[in-house]
Amino acid sequence: MNILCLDQFSNLGGGQRCLLDLLPGLTNRGWQVRVAIPDDGPFSSAVRRLGLPADILQCRSYSNGRKPLVEFAKYAFDFEKLARAIRCIVVTNRIDLLYVNGPRMLPPAALVARFYSIPIILHCHSRLFQRSAISVAGICLRAAKANVIACCAFAAGPIRPYVNPGRLSIVYNGVAGFREKCGTSPAPPRRIGVIGRIEREKGQLEFIRAARLVLNRFPDAQFSVIGSPLFSGSSYLEEVVDSARDLPVAFTGWRDDMQAVFSNLDLLVVPSTQVDSTPRVILEAFAAGVPVVAFPSGGIPEILDDGKTGFLTPAATPDALAVKITSILAMPREQLNGIIDRARQAWQDNFTVERYRRQITEIISQVLAGAEPVPARPLNDGRQESVQVVRRSG
Repeated sequence: MNILCLDQFSNLGGGQRCLLDLLPGLTNRGWQVRVAIPDDGPFSSAVRRLGLPADILQCRSYSNGRKPLVEFAKYAFDFEKLARAIRCIVVTNRIDLLYVNGPRMLPPAALVARFYSIPIILHCHSRLFQRSAISVAGICLRAAKANVIACCAFAAGPIRPYVNPGRLSIVYNGVAGFREKCGTSPAPPRRIGVIGRIEREKGQLEFIRAARLVLNRFPDAQFSVIGSPLFSGSSYLEEVVDSARDLPVAFTGWRDDMQAVFSNLDLLVVPSTQVDSTPRVILEAFAAGVPVVAFPSGGIPEILDDGKTGFLTPAATPDALAVKITSILAMPREQLNGIIDRARQAWQDNFTVERYRRQITEIISQVLAGAEPVPARPLNDGRQESVQVVRRSG
């Protein structure tokens, strides 16, 4: 079987890392896999390091998040070019399935899939908010009779009305483990950090504002902002840096050595806005043994059980975040260790990369065989519901 994976970015964001995690699972099934992306960059290099071909579609880049009308006009102009490029790859390589790793490539991919009567899967890593984007995605999903994999129920919400329930599955992200547990320091937790691309939706500014309040109670606390802008310019980063000028905040830039990053953290903060779905960094912290405090935004409450596997603030504000951080810093070490242990067990039970590959490759197998997977359901009380019962379509 030949599979073409389509992605909308050339940089390495969370969705692209999820695809990189999946690719070895596809090739281990004996499938021939290639990846098509807009331009050469870190993502194409990572794909080629896996020994897989990366086709370059040579289309222009677009802003992340809500799109202005001018970008819809640019996309409409690019649509025919994208469809021709995808069609060429499909015909030349006798592609049996299109795996679309984000909604921007869905319209041209759906057109090609419908014309050549080949199955298509959309992997939805984030929630669509713009009404026009939801409508376009919905029309394409219906026209192509697409299957959908969503990273959480929150991300799936807007497109549910457009998809046959039997064609929609919830598969939570999985991450690899670490050589050793990182959060094992017996000292009181004082090293606090936020990790990820520096964008407004990731909440670094709220983190800095909360840090200022925390220092009133714990003046020895140290803070780190780990990451860099990825899909936008540097204006938000400059705003964050300016707000932290008189604070003990280290800006480390982007880091790939996550073992070392987590080894130098006592507490991970995830102050994401409602736009975020299920940040991989939470699951990485679970695996590393580092406690997590997060805003109750997006799909985060689906993967983090407040008071059991981590901490959720009562509101998505710097004040609420500061109060929660100070309560964690004052918590008895034994109590905090219990939460760390339960989080690590949750990772082992529900969020390993092996489980992630297994669930998605089984869904793909069923789709290739003409079967309709019974939809996966969200986590319930820390347990992943069964995904892999097969119901034949028609």
